[in-house]
Amino acid sequence: MKIIIGATRGPAVIGPGYIRDLNSEQLEAAKKLYGEPVQGTDRAFDVWKAIATQGQVTKSS
Repeated sequence: MKIIIGATRGPAVIGPGYIRDLNSEQLEAAKKLYGEPVQGTDRAFDVWKAIATQGQVTKSS
């Protein structure tokens, strides 16, 4: 589980098949469990969210 924050998006906790948006009170509690948030652009936030909920696809040869 990891906390992510986009440039204009609020914080969220993500993990395999899981995402939950956090309010400021929940963010403080989540930091105690998962550590400091990873900050990125809004595009990075969307990619992290997609990977968490949809997985990664790798090409096989």
